[in-house]
Amino acid sequence: MTAWNETVVLANSESLAAGAETNALTDGLRDPVVCVALEDLEGSADDTLTIEFDGAAGTYEADERTLSETQSYTVDIPQCESVSVTSSNGVTYSIEVRSNPD
Repeated sequence: MTAWNETVVLANSESLAAGAETNALTDGLRDPVVCVALEDLEGSADDTLTIEFDGAAGTYEADERTLSETQSYTVDIPQCESVSVTSSNGVTYSIEVRSNPD
């Protein structure tokens, strides 16, 4: 089991490539939560961020949000083996998956 405060970084104030999937293994994180911060729209009017997660039980329903201003949000996810994110326009995000201890 991983440490109670384990964090997996998917993006650290970086511009994601439009339509390209960024993923990380998250197996072992306790009650994981995805923390998202949209930092810069880089001239786009908005961006759609899709968060997908896969686990032993299969693929779960993705979280998809269209953002039109800089903001932060979290997504509680089930125990899973991996998380992937895709930005429709390739804008600047910070995204990490954290253990979420009780």
